[in-house]
Amino acid sequence: MNFINRAIKNVSRRMSKTVLLVLTFFLIGNLVIIGLGVSKASESAKILTRQKMRAVVTYGLDYNKIWQYADTIEDEDELQEFYNNYPRIRLEEVAAFLEDERVKTANTVNINMWYSDSQNTLDFVHLGNRAEEDLDSSNGQSCWYDDVTNEQMCETYKNPFFLIKSNMFPDMIEFEDGEYRIVSGRFYTQQEIDNGSLVCLISENLAALNGVSVGDSIVLAVNYLASYMEQFGVTEEDLENRFEVIGIFSHDQPITPDAPNFDYCYPYENPDNMIFMPSTTIYMAQLPMQQKQFDYYAEMYGDDADMNEYYGNPDNRPSESNMASQMYINDVTLLLSDPMDVDDFVKDYQSSLSQFASLSANNEEFNRLAKPLDTLSMYANFIVWLVIINAIVIITLVTALTLKTREYEIGVLLSIGASKLKVIGQFFIELAIVAILGFTLSVISGSLIAKRIGNTVLEYQIASSEVSEEDDYYYYNNGFDPWNTDYTTDISLEDLVAEYEVKISPMIIGEIYILGLGIVLISVIIPSFMIMRYNPKKILMNQN
Repeated sequence: MNFINRAIKNVSRRMSKTVLLVLTFFLIGNLVIIGLGVSKASESAKILTRQKMRAVVTYGLDYNKIWQYADTIEDEDELQEFYNNYPRIRLEEVAAFLEDERVKTANTVNINMWYSDSQNTLDFVHLGNRAEEDLDSSNGQSCWYDDVTNEQMCETYKNPFFLIKSNMFPDMIEFEDGEYRIVSGRFYTQQEIDNGSLVCLISENLAALNGVSVGDSIVLAVNYLASYMEQFGVTEEDLENRFEVIGIFSHDQPITPDAPNFDYCYPYENPDNMIFMPSTTIYMAQLPMQQKQFDYYAEMYGDDADMNEYYGNPDNRPSESNMASQMYINDVTLLLSDPMDVDDFVKDYQSSLSQFASLSANNEEFNRLAKPLDTLSMYANFIVWLVIINAIVIITLVTALTLKTREYEIGVLLSIGASKLKVIGQFFIELAIVAILGFTLSVISGSLIAKRIGNTVLEYQIASSEVSEEDDYYYYNNGFDPWNTDYTTDISLEDLVAEYEVKISPMIIGEIYILGLGIVLISVIIPSFMIMRYNPKKILMNQN
């Protein structure tokens, strides 16, 4: 332990040199602390913001690729064949994603507006607003031209009351995230989806209004019997179906009178009047009407070769057996368990996608807004490494000059039997003591100034990057948009900046001391290697 005692005595004996080295390490420590603090704060702000975002990935078709490929096809028959076999998203592809343990559920949502039956046996949840008063007094008409007589026909328009939201999978993002909660009953199953079972889930307010419980049934109409449907032979019985209520849900999106567009909210825009069911259920409910329309046009276009190519083919007639081929998926939103897995998930599957498919993390806006933080983090890391490299060069030079003046001391120590390792250890401890003193002082001062400097630098970086909010106008500013199928989380620059906080954590302090001791070790080893290659006798002879 003599080499430790010698190191402590040398530090206290050469006070002026010790003070200068302490000041050097103090300045180095402050720069490193500020750099690490800013870098950690930038990365932490991105992570905390990302964790608050919904962990969704969109799987769909890349229409730009499709159009570009179609433009390269010069042969008309080949082009028509391409359009006849237009690329599409298939359920088996989505099923492969659902087997990944990172995926919780998937949404491929269809939205329809439906009606009560002709007897209005199912009442809707009323808001008592201006829109409902207009419904009672309005006499709106819809007009069209008859395909056969080319005469204009008009009919009084009937307003829908219910919004039907459907999915192709036995779960939904809204229920996984707690936006909707089942208070009674259950969600529909895969078997009910495969069979197109006439089942549904309704809100607890709609159930209470109509005295409906789980296991009861309600009657809904996919449309009202407009006069133009009579030419197809469609009847009210074709439009109305009885649905079993298998679940009752609650939600946290009530539309209150203080909502900005409360007076203009129609019944189907009220989440209390939303009904969930499988997408195949909608297909089955519309099937009688679709079949009669198909039969009508098949007879009408019997002599038209072009149209008869489709309507003359019985395989194209809507039926239970060809339900899967008749239903198309435009895109699928996958909900992952952890927002931090989103980018890795996309990267893992990117190479295995089909030619016209795309997998997107929907993080373009996040990356755009995070650009100032990325730049700030890059500069902070650059400064930290620049300071460390310069510190190694300077301290190594100082140590080399110091060791040169202490060659005689080194020769004496080696001649009396001290090992070279202990001599190097003595010099390391001397410099380490000084470094620890300097870095300890820098931790105190750096903790006080890092936050102020970090905030000032961030403000400057945001201003110089010219990152601003994109102005979007949302009509449904009451917090509920019935047509919204975008499950990505909207974030703002303020959201990111709010999570940005420069603070000197114990981990940063630990890194400071580790970096400092690393600088000391390198700064001692390099010059010591040049001196220690000589033996004690040669060192002392050179001194004489």
